[in-house]
Amino acid sequence: MLSLGPPRAAQTIREALAKGADRAIHVEQSESGETNPLETAKLLAAALQQEQPDLVLTGLQSDDAGSGQTGVIVAELLGLPHATIIMDVQIEAGRLTLKRELEDGWFQHVEMPLPALLTMQSGSNKLRYATLMGIKKAKTKELKTVQAAELGVTAVDGVTLERVYLPERTKRSQIFDGPPKEAAAQLVEKLKFEARVL
Repeated sequence: MLSLGPPRAAQTIREALAKGADRAIHVEQSESGETNPLETAKLLAAALQQEQPDLVLTGLQSDDAGSGQTGVIVAELLGLPHATIIMDVQIEAGRLTLKRELEDGWFQHVEMPLPALLTMQSGSNKLRYATLMGIKKAKTKELKTVQAAELGVTAVDGVTLERVYLPERTKRSQIFDGPPKEAAAQLVEKLKFEARVL
């Protein structure tokens, strides 16, 4: 397991070890150390290069910024084939068979070689709960801490979050009541005189 975050992230990492991870690497940064997706990906890729993994699984997007970019940037930096929005993974004879979620309830089935990186869709697996034995074992499992500054990644400018706000409501829906002919006439009138598309 690999995680980037401040010292307090160690608690979450220990929870992952209790739920079955064999060992973990914590790329530690200061509490105020905010990074953009490219900088985050560079730090994660630098830590992963030393490990030479066969398969890298990341989340699809974070809960805070939700950019959905970090996983695919890591794959590009490592030169790995990648696929996104993965719902199911089957590994057979050094190849992956994947089920990707598309829009409107459609799915795509893809095959690709290992090593690879996959961004996983939330809900694709049931959350495993930590057993008492798992919690005890987590205390003895390896948790390697690496300072972000030690990875030799320079800060990346180019992404600035200026503000977060609710978008202004510019469109609205309207339901026309009455018989179909009357509703159609009302719709045509609105399209002609308000929307000016007819």
